[in-house]
Amino acid sequence: MRIERVNEVSEQQPEFGGEGGVSANRQIDGLDRDVRRARLAQAAHFDALVDIKDAQTLRLAALHESLKKQISGEPRLARLLPLQMVDGFPPRLWIDNISFVVMEPDPRTFRLMRQEQAGHETVLETRDMKEMITKVREHASHSLIEAQRGERSFEAGNGGLNSQLIMAWLTGFTFGVLALLIVGVMTGRIIF
Repeated sequence: MRIERVNEVSEQQPEFGGEGGVSANRQIDGLDRDVRRARLAQAAHFDALVDIKDAQTLRLAALHESLKKQISGEPRLARLLPLQMVDGFPPRLWIDNISFVVMEPDPRTFRLMRQEQAGHETVLETRDMKEMITKVREHASHSLIEAQRGERSFEAGNGGLNSQLIMAWLTGFTFGVLALLIVGVMTGRIIF
């Protein structure tokens, strides 16, 4: 569609005669004509990229809405999955802090990615939105189990942590009082 526009514009170029002149009163040499065609081709390429980005954004927005509907009735999942759309090239739908969905390698393929220390890991690549929703829910279920494990281990170790904090505070307070007494005796303000 846009390429046709480029061809139409390039067909509207003035007729060239003999020595690089133009039949009209303007003088355009071969290089100017080639530069103009290159600019038109780049504009068509840019328009195509914008169309691809729009298609990717629309598909991700549809996935975003479907996932929101799926988790709206489940508050535990809603807390784990912020589901944040981030515009850019390529646009991304962030599932959580380390996982996101992009439309790659083409505008119709969903790719669930997870950030790792060594780079990005592809978890799933599919054109089926229902399959992607199922995988995201599975990913969220695993995250929920990990979060529950973390809460239990924190609660189990919480009693020891509180007593350690109290002991550290008392030790610091005692050393502070002793240091003040020593300074007072040495300066002659406190006499025993």
